[in-house]
Amino acid sequence: MQRKIGVVVPCANPAVEPEIHKLSPSSYFPYIARFPNYPDLDMKERLTKYRSDLPEAINTLKSLDLDGVLVACTGSSYPIGLSGDKKWTDEASEQLGKPVVSAAGSVAKVLQELHAKELVLISPYPAWLTGEMSEFWISAGYKIVELVEINKSGNIYDLTKSEMAKTLREAISRSGEKRPNRVLLVAGTGVPSLEPIEEMISSVEIPIVTSQIAGIWNLFSEMKKLDQIPNSGSAALNKLHNQILKGSNS
Repeated sequence: MQRKIGVVVPCANPAVEPEIHKLSPSSYFPYIARFPNYPDLDMKERLTKYRSDLPEAINTLKSLDLDGVLVACTGSSYPIGLSGDKKWTDEASEQLGKPVVSAAGSVAKVLQELHAKELVLISPYPAWLTGEMSEFWISAGYKIVELVEINKSGNIYDLTKSEMAKTLREAISRSGEKRPNRVLLVAGTGVPSLEPIEEMISSVEIPIVTSQIAGIWNLFSEMKKLDQIPNSGSAALNKLHNQILKGSNS
């Protein structure tokens, strides 16, 4: 029998849904809830509003008998830090009665499992949000050794797969020699990063983490279902899973 997970997404985000379908293990189907559209609010105001909108989004999924929910929006987490993000998702988990994880919290968990200390960071954000993101990860104890900015306009959802592929190659070239505690992190849930990562992952040594890849891995970890990860059709997720397993056994 196919099991169910839920995913909460910003209203105009075009990347999460197709990527989550690709990443989800074959025995799980993702059901999507979208945050409301706020045409009169700017980006910063929308990201703040999403935090108070989460209970209603969870409520729309609650009758589906889900095994857990991923909140696929990183920008709402940055201003409140890791502790605030945990409180946010803990409250949602209590409401649902099942695990609820955030994108940013999932990335933090994966970085911890990889024993990461240094980040090669790709940012698709406007300058103010790149600043919030950088402070979030620095406060969490990580050193940003390279920052590759794609586009400072704030039009995250307009980025193409070819632009992402070019940026990924640049970030990999700037990542330097292989280091055991260095990770390439693609920030944001709205960039179409999975397909270009899948195309190059077999030849890349540095661990590559995205919000969606980390989100699925952490959600299944919290659901106590990591044994399902090999059933995902994503080579990138499976490679990351094996890198984590290798690190935990070393």
